[in-house]
Amino acid sequence: MTLEAFRKAQISNEEGTVGTAEAATEILLTHGLTWHEDLVIHYPRNDRGSLALHEADDEIMQKMVTLTIPSYLTPRQAAFYAGMAIRGNVTATQPDAVNQPNAYLWSHEQGDTTANTPDIANGVNTHTIEYGDNTQCYETEGCFGVNWVISGRPGEPIESVFTAVGRQRTDTSFTGALSKPTVQLMPFNKTAFSIDTSWANLGNTSKTELLRAFTFTFDTGLRFVPTANGELYPTKVAEARKAPTFSFTYLWGSDADAERTKYEARTTTFVRLKMYGQTELDSGESNLPYVEINAAIRYTDWPAWGEDEGLSTFEVPATAVYDATGTHMWTLNCYNLMSAFP
Repeated sequence: MTLEAFRKAQISNEEGTVGTAEAATEILLTHGLTWHEDLVIHYPRNDRGSLALHEADDEIMQKMVTLTIPSYLTPRQAAFYAGMAIRGNVTATQPDAVNQPNAYLWSHEQGDTTANTPDIANGVNTHTIEYGDNTQCYETEGCFGVNWVISGRPGEPIESVFTAVGRQRTDTSFTGALSKPTVQLMPFNKTAFSIDTSWANLGNTSKTELLRAFTFTFDTGLRFVPTANGELYPTKVAEARKAPTFSFTYLWGSDADAERTKYEARTTTFVRLKMYGQTELDSGESNLPYVEINAAIRYTDWPAWGEDEGLSTFEVPATAVYDATGTHMWTLNCYNLMSAFP
């Protein structure tokens, strides 16, 4: 008997050869992973001397799998997703190897004048994902990210919904002997939010009584392109222009008014969302794990007043823009215990 309680998912290291399945090395901490096998089926319409339109001779013409992975955002798991969606082939660095030997920084920034597709040296990583329950396991190889939503509000952990696509579904068995990774949740209340006037000054001006909630959405612009390649599944990946979007729920006050002025003046502003865990990576070093989103943004609308638990708020949409002075549009950093993929 299959039981929902026994559902699980596991992920491999970055594939050595794009699309070649590899055994899992890490348990994915997800709550409610779903998958859809996107099969293109052709139903022939032949002259058969019959009024029956179909006579059960349909065939599969194309394969693809879409995986939706909801979870609490953690600095460790975010490094996997960032490598699949923003930029891969990232080597973790140690900002202070002497005093903080357990702390590693993973820095991800998309290429704006070079491609980020899996077939280039520094393109996004592809991984093999195993998923199933106590009676059946499937695997899908060649997985990369197509959409990532990160959100938070008071009294709750930061949430993540990561959507990936892969080549095909294959019956398999779970890779055994994997232990649950060490991770930390990140309470929204621990998030440090700052707004500055240049990329160089990012993080200098803290806004502690402004941000009530946020949603970050990144459509990666990566997609499969079916071609005549000798396989039913696609292997070619194309990339479109992209810009992450934000929705900020601001408490009404002088800080919100200052941002409205920027909206009306069409001024670029620079934001940092630094989402922290609660336990130091190295005892006594004040180095909490975090996921950090930096972006140059412009507000795309300034809506009428809203209300959030009796508070006057503005739910303001924004989009990332390229800042020529800082030479960045946005970056995502993960600070955690992981020196390399396991």
